[in-house]
Amino acid sequence: MASTETHVICTLFDHRYLPRGFCMIRSARRHGFGGDIWVLCLNDECERRMRLAALPGVRAITLDQLEDHIPRLRQAKRDRDMVEYYFTCMAALHTYLFGTQPGISGTMYVDADIEFFANPETVFDAIGDAPVAVTPHNFVPQKRDLEQYGLFNGGWSAFRRTPEGLNCLEWWLEQSLAWCYNRVDGERYANQKYMNRFPQIAPATKILRQKGFNCAPWNIGNYKLTERDGRLWVDEEPLVFYHFHNLKRRSFLFEFPNQKYGSRISWRIRNKLYRPYIAELLNYERQYGEPDAAPADSHSRGPAQGLGGYFGKALRAPWASLVTISKLARNLPVIVLGSRVF
Repeated sequence: MASTETHVICTLFDHRYLPRGFCMIRSARRHGFGGDIWVLCLNDECERRMRLAALPGVRAITLDQLEDHIPRLRQAKRDRDMVEYYFTCMAALHTYLFGTQPGISGTMYVDADIEFFANPETVFDAIGDAPVAVTPHNFVPQKRDLEQYGLFNGGWSAFRRTPEGLNCLEWWLEQSLAWCYNRVDGERYANQKYMNRFPQIAPATKILRQKGFNCAPWNIGNYKLTERDGRLWVDEEPLVFYHFHNLKRRSFLFEFPNQKYGSRISWRIRNKLYRPYIAELLNYERQYGEPDAAPADSHSRGPAQGLGGYFGKALRAPWASLVTISKLARNLPVIVLGSRVF
């Protein structure tokens, strides 16, 4: 995008995802992003804590404000569960910003559990003049069946204030308002599978195929993560932002979802990617209060497998304990004891 244009980051979360949202915001600032970051606060407690935090350049939107701007949201809310409604709000958030902030030329939505490892301006530069931009899931080969949930990830999207961009956004909003449920129904799944149609509706849609953009548990198994010159690299490309999708905390353990996506947890993934992120999450929990249990993430696919599951299998089938130990070693959760992260 041209430097004279005003582009913003936007996200949404409730108070349970507040520490993850703060991690995303601070990572963008740490790497030099100076633009506004808009947060749709999905409940009153989230709004209260956001206003107390008073983060510079972060602008909070209440759910009432969004629903006043798009009244049909209130009707949609009545026939879907909480997470389905949150997904419904993603297209609405882009729409709200274009409708109420005439100075905004481009919006980039990021899920709250994304962390930047480089300046987000890198991503805006890659989008350029495209009216719409998406990131492919790029599942590992043995998990390509997951494409039934959508070719592109619903946790990241970008639009520009152009006729083509706004037309595509309007179509996405209409579809999301009409049907947005946590099940596959032909060419529909939540708000995500509609994105398959973006390149047809907006032919100039840019598919961002950079390996370091929206790197995530479902695709990191395709790459080799390395560290040099003080930063992380995905094969030969710099890591720009990572999606810490479906990271679950169970008491003193943080479990990774990578195994169910066919991705092995290497030493570097665990200790250079997840462990620092978890330490930062815990820091924000101490500052702003530990959140209640986070809601189920309906973009996750299949049950998580934790230590209890591994040891339970070993007890039921002792002969398989060597296999169990091998699996545990490859997918060892991060352990939290007090303020220490192991």
